[in-house]
Amino acid sequence: MGKRWVMEMSPHEARRFKLRRHNSRPKTRLDNLPEDVIPKILSRLPLKEVVQISTLSSGWRHVWRYHPDLIFSVEKLFDGKDKGDQEFVTSVNDILKDHYCTVVNKFKVNYGLSEEHGDDLDEWLRFSVLSKAKNVVLDLCPPPKCPDNVYNFPLHLFDDRNSSCVLSLRLVLVCLRPALNFCGFANLRSLKLHRVYVSKDLHCMLPHCVVLEWLSLTDCFMPSFTMSEPLDHLQYACIQNCSLQSMELHAPNLTVFEYSEQDVPIVLGKFHKLTKAKIEVLSDSDNLDYTFSHLVRAMPNAEEISLRIHIQNEARQFMTDSRCDFINLRYLNIEVLVDGDPGCSSGILRLASLLELTPSLDVQSACYLQSRSPP
Repeated sequence: MGKRWVMEMSPHEARRFKLRRHNSRPKTRLDNLPEDVIPKILSRLPLKEVVQISTLSSGWRHVWRYHPDLIFSVEKLFDGKDKGDQEFVTSVNDILKDHYCTVVNKFKVNYGLSEEHGDDLDEWLRFSVLSKAKNVVLDLCPPPKCPDNVYNFPLHLFDDRNSSCVLSLRLVLVCLRPALNFCGFANLRSLKLHRVYVSKDLHCMLPHCVVLEWLSLTDCFMPSFTMSEPLDHLQYACIQNCSLQSMELHAPNLTVFEYSEQDVPIVLGKFHKLTKAKIEVLSDSDNLDYTFSHLVRAMPNAEEISLRIHIQNEARQFMTDSRCDFINLRYLNIEVLVDGDPGCSSGILRLASLLELTPSLDVQSACYLQSRSPP
């Protein structure tokens, strides 16, 4: 009936009728929401999508400027098509120039920049500090052609006052030079370093991370890791392939420990709460005694241990001072690289003595032997 009545109207009256009906329609639900709600909704979307949505309404034109997650990568900025260093740097600078969010949740840069872009990187990190970013990621892969051009991470920007908001920090392919007077990251809970050049040690940095719970150091270049002061809140520690010359760690509440290094001088406090460990000793000499006397011995209450060790067939004695009972150990997986005289078995037979140390060992435990000896 309504359609017939519209058809009987003159073209001019029909246009006026449709215009009145259009204007009388209720506004979209998003427009009716309080002003502070729309940014919260859009904050759950990627920044790129928020920028696209902001073009749909003049009222949303600047809403992207308050997005709490700033993630800069080729995928996010250019749909996976790399446009070169200068275009990447310009794009990041343009976005940060117009961004006004007072508290940033995540600030991430994932692009292969080097020290020659140090001024821009410094400014970006200074922005993350001023915007109180909680989670900071700086991943500068792939590496520069010249190792000397690795970016020097400006730790001085994250002093005691400025870094209190940082909860997690992940650095990839940077150079870290902790100063003796550094006292930042009081609330840092997670620290992940991958392929990071550490000029000295972390002993002047980590003691100030008093609530640190998660520590991961993988493929880094650092002369030593020396923590004589206990990290009381540390629950997870992973130290792998860092070319250490010495190692010391005290973490009374550690529950998971992953370690892969050479048989270097090592001091470990008792990990009484540790339940799971994965250990690999990287050496060509027999290291069964070293593994148990310096590493496994610090884990008396462990329930699951995975080992990758090296045994010489000619070795004879299992050192008595490395013996201790592991009454809670149920799963023991050992991968053994066997070397030496194939006609001698005393080195391998030492593994049998492990049964005396592990009265609760589950039948699912396993030992894998791999021989490098000639037939």
